[in-house]
Amino acid sequence: MTRIDGPSAEVLVARIAEGDDTALADLYARFGANLLGMVSQMISDPRTVAAIVEETFVDLWNRAPTYPFGDSSVALWLTLAARESALRYQRLKRATSSPNHERYRALIESFSWAPRPEEVARLEEKKGLLRKVLNQLPKPQREALDWVVLEGLSEEEIALRRGEPLAKVKSSLRAGLRFIRHRARAVLGTWSASI
Repeated sequence: MTRIDGPSAEVLVARIAEGDDTALADLYARFGANLLGMVSQMISDPRTVAAIVEETFVDLWNRAPTYPFGDSSVALWLTLAARESALRYQRLKRATSSPNHERYRALIESFSWAPRPEEVARLEEKKGLLRKVLNQLPKPQREALDWVVLEGLSEEEIALRRGEPLAKVKSSLRAGLRFIRHRARAVLGTWSASI
């Protein structure tokens, strides 16, 4: 179990809003490596990866004075913002745009759907078990979810890539998400199941 000492990420953002640049450094020390790892799974160029993560923290610095992080997880916001920047880079490189981009951007801004900061912290503590859960997914479901999360592909794009009917892809994605949701409840102790 990983224990994070020091103030919560939400407290650090409140300090950033007051102009405390050491709080930004603390936040980067806590989340920078994970974000670099995630973005490097999406983009192979290390300089671009570093620039995207840096841009994410600069964006946080700029938004901190006016953005209401108190009721939502800073860790989640950083993850979603870095992912969105990486997807934007991929779309520019492919010279295409995703029809889901605006809807996804609205999700990042609203946080009404997001887990509470304490729930995200509990998930962070059980990261090893969650990895085990993901490794139990059948390969086609895991691959489809990776394409959605890491490449920002739509269900239609996955169907084209696989040469499968759209309904089969949608069914596979739904089944994968149900599996993860069920197992995540077991990991968090809100549901009993054998992992």
